[in-house]
Formats: sequence, C-alpha cells, structure tokens
Amino acid sequence: MENLFKVDGGLMWAVLGKIASRLPVDLAKDLNDDPNMIGAMVNAAIEYRDKNPYEMTVEAQLSALHCANDEEKWGITEEDFARLASTAPAWPKGKHAYRSFRIRFGEGDEGVAKTFEAHCARIQHVFGEDGYWRWELLHSGKVPYKGEPVERLRLLNGNHTHKACAEWIVADLDTNRKRDSVTAVRGSKSLADEQLVIAWLFPDMIRAIDYKERPGLFAAGYEANVPGHDGGAWQVVVIVSFDCGSRQVGVYARGRGDAFSGYSVPVLRE
Repeated sequence: MENLFKVDGGLMWAVLGKIASRLPVDLAKDLNDDPNMIGAMVNAAIEYRDKNPYEMTVEAQLSALHCANDEEKWGITEEDFARLASTAPAWPKGKHAYRSFRIRFGEGDEGVAKTFEAHCARIQHVFGEDGYWRWELLHSGKVPYKGEPVERLRLLNGNHTHKACAEWIVADLDTNRKRDSVTAVRGSKSLADEQLVIAWLFPDMIRAIDYKERPGLFAAGYEANVPGHDGGAWQVVVIVSFDCGSRQVGVYARGRGDAFSGYSVPVLRE
C-alpha cells in the first residue's frame, strides 16, 4: 500500500472509479473490503501508465539488427550477435526510455562520416523513399565549398573517440526539453549516431512525434558545419523530426541556440 498513498488523489479515484464501473457488484464489494487488493490494482494502473508502448524484446531487436545487417551489407558478425545476445541489459523503466544499439563503422573522421551515412541510408530504407527527407545542406566528411574541402560533421566528444563497435546503449528521449539552448544542456552523454539507430529501430515511435507528448529529437552529440549558413561554422545540430502532414521522417539540423520545448536533447543513461 505504500505506493498507493504516494499517488495523486485525483488519479487514484479516477482509476478506482473506472475499475468499479466495470465490475459486478459482488466483486466490487469484495475488493472494497480488501485494501491491499485495491492498492495492487492502482499500482498496476500506474505501472501501465508509465510503460513505454514501444518496448521491444531482445530477440526482436536482434532480429531487426540482423535484417539491417543483411540488407545494408554492414558486415556485423555472428560472434557480434552472440555477444549482444548475452550482454543485453534489462529494458529500462520510463515511458521515454529505450534500450538500443551503438553501431559504428571505421575510425576517426572517415568513420564518423561512414557511420552517419550508413544510418541515414537505413532510415530511408525503413521509411521508404517517399517517407524520408534529408536536408540537402547536411553533409558528412569533407565537402567542397567555394573550391575548398570543408569538414561538415563531427562528434562533440571528438572524432578521435569514434571506433568500430556493435554494443548496447540505454537512452532517455524526453530529457532537456526545458532549456535556454541546446548548447546549455549538451554534453558527453548526448546522443549522436545512436539517435539515428533509434530512428530506424523504432519507426512507429518516430511516426508518433507530435512535438507535445512525443518530442522531436536533437542528436546533440553531433555538430554540423554549413558554410554560408547564418551564424558561422559549427552552429547547427543534427535533428530527427517527423512531418505530420507529409508523413516524412526528417534528418536535418537546427541552430544550437534552439530552446523550443517541442524538441528534446536526449542523453545516454549510465
């Protein structure tokens, strides 16, 4: 009963009222005489309310990764899959908490670009060509500008930290919605390519983005450089969004001074 008394009274009575209205009179009376049963029912209702509706089993997640690996020719080995199967963390608690993967290819600057392009291609594959849009000025690697090669994308933690890997992560996707800017809240735990993996691994969640109950997502572990864009170099941050009208997932960028609470700045859990 301890958790029951911590529940907001209005919620508790709303839950009990709905339960009672659907029960036979005799059963409702029995429950009324057993406070422990009432507490258990309310706690179950609260747990359901806080449950992530997009939770996946380890088997389903590994199956999705197998599919991506086969279709995209990524080269993840069976030894990698066996290791992932044996090291999977428990699904995290929280309506906006996710167990997912960090899948990286190559090292350093070239690895950052290769990983970004691989996951953008997978997002397009999952959502379809008509269901995907990428900002034409968002590039990876070095791309010419006024005849000179210019670096376009880097990790906030430094490209030297990028190593090939296939491993689990746990992330919160509803963090840092109230902020003065992305710059004020981003840090070493901000998602980068991990956010792109979440986009193709949980497409139904992306399609549910409404910028109220479910926010758009900053991949603030990335910094993007768009020469000629207002604000100077490295002033924009990669985002994953969803256009409710066109039904397209978008991979583009917003300024790092952005304070709109319709976007979160997700972080890795410890």
